[in-house]
Formats: sequence, structure tokens, C-alpha cells
Amino acid sequence: MPQWNCACANCTAARRGGGRVLPRTQDGLALGVGEGDEGDWFLVNASPDVGRQIEATPALWPRLREGSAGHTGREGHMSTVRSERASPIRGVVLTNGDLDHTLGLFSLRENTPLVLYATEAVRRGLVEGNTLFRTLQRFPEQTTWRTLALGQPVDLTDAAGAPTGVTVTARPLPGKVPKHLEGVAPSSPEDNVGLWVRDARSGRLVVIATAAASLGDWVAEVDGADALLFDGTFWSSDELPRLGLGTARAEDMAHLPVGGEDGSLARLAGVRVGRRIYTHINNSNPMLVEGSAERRAVNAAGWEVAEDGLELQV
Repeated sequence: MPQWNCACANCTAARRGGGRVLPRTQDGLALGVGEGDEGDWFLVNASPDVGRQIEATPALWPRLREGSAGHTGREGHMSTVRSERASPIRGVVLTNGDLDHTLGLFSLRENTPLVLYATEAVRRGLVEGNTLFRTLQRFPEQTTWRTLALGQPVDLTDAAGAPTGVTVTARPLPGKVPKHLEGVAPSSPEDNVGLWVRDARSGRLVVIATAAASLGDWVAEVDGADALLFDGTFWSSDELPRLGLGTARAEDMAHLPVGGEDGSLARLAGVRVGRRIYTHINNSNPMLVEGSAERRAVNAAGWEVAEDGLELQV
């Protein structure tokens, strides 16, 4: 926000400033594990804006550290060197293979190994037949894949490969294959997942469901979560056609609208969660406008609208 090729009311207001519509980067989340400046971090998806997002978040900045140089000096002491490439980012967890969730991986291609957590269907869609992905395979262990098997908790591990005490469980959400794989790859329940992130020590639970075509039995697994980050892409089903921004309806693009009697705002009203936050919001959505009727309705129902720099403590 604003979108580079769009002069809609929201994008225009964001460019002009004034505070009613805040500029935003693309949807992304950094999950901090541990305490203090030495904690580990995991990205949930990697948008094309990931470089800007890292630079805007000091906790994600690389840290100078000392390490053994592997030989002794004249007096028998081991010499040390200072490593200037020591990122606290330990891995990236992918919810699907959409370009707005994966293009940022290529901005992380410099000489730091990447650990990618993804379902097998998402891994296959990114790697097989994709020559561009060779930029993430330039040296051994540059990219390590860890499979998210549906319904199975997977440990997030630190730089030494030890469990951090935080697990991620992938659950299938109604969605679709990425646009670039339509007609190329068969659909699978693994194409689009929500993440149930649990801290084993505190028992705290965060649910991340940033793309969902509909609600279903999976909603029961959200009840009792300490926080829910949910798909806020469109306010209404006909948002794009009505504004002349496209022909597809929200459901055609595998997104449940926020507003209306069948929208997520009404249908998730009875779900017991701590903080509830809409994210992955399209530039056309009127709830981006401070003081709008849509924003007032969202806030009155106890929801927040995500913005850059939002911090969530659980």
C-alpha cells in the first residue's frame, strides 16, 4: 500500500499522506523465539518486501560475533575472527507457494544458509522445474528443507539444530494452487495451510491463517488461541469488479470476505481468542481507512488491522 500501478482512492490517500491510509509493506511476520537480544527468529513467509522489513526491525539485524580462526598464534593462543554475517533469522516457514509469500526468498540468497519449512506440495512447486531456484542452491546446505506434514507438530530449531521449544503444526485451509501452477500441478490439501504455533513452556498458541477461502471444521481448532492472524484481503465479495480493478470476486481468488452476514467478521464472532488481527489486506479494502465505517465495525468487534511494526506479545 500503495500499489505501484493503482490510483484507487486508498492508494492515492496513502501517497498523499495525512494519516487516514497508512502505507504498508506486503504481509509478513517475524516470529521471535527466546528472550533478549540473543533470541532466534523465524520468518513466516518471505514477501518481496522482506529486505525492507528486516531493515525496519532492529531485532532482525545481523550481529557481530567472534569465532575460532582454527589456528594458534605465536604464543600458542587460539586466534579469533569476527563474523560479519551472523543473522538471527534461523528459518522461513511457508504457508503456501504464492509469489507474494515466496519471492523474498531470492532476496535472502547471499551466503547464509536457509532452513525452509514447507509442505511437500509447496516445496515441489517451488523447486521442480524452476531454474530460478538454483540461486538458492549455490553451495551445499544453502537451502535445507524441513517438511510440514499436515497435523504433525514440527520443532523450530536453533542454529545448532536443537529444538527451541516452539512447534509449528500445519493444517489445511481451503485455498488453491498458486496462479503460476494452475493447470500445471494437481491441487492438494498441502497447497495452502494455516500454522498453529505453540510454545511448549507456556502453552501459548498463535494461529496464523492469512489466506482462507472459507471457514470449516478447522475453526474449532482456533478456539482458545491467544492470538489469531486472519485473512483480511477483501471487505466484500465484489470489491474488485465494483471498483473497476478487476473481474474476479473474492471467492474466485480463494479469499473469504470480511464484511457481510457470511463474512469472517460475523462468522468468527463466537470464536474465543485473545487478540484477533486482520492481515494480508488488499489495497482496495476500505477497512484500511482510519475512521471509515468498515474500520469502526472491525474495531467494535474486537479486531485489529495489521500495520507495519505491529508487535504481538504472547
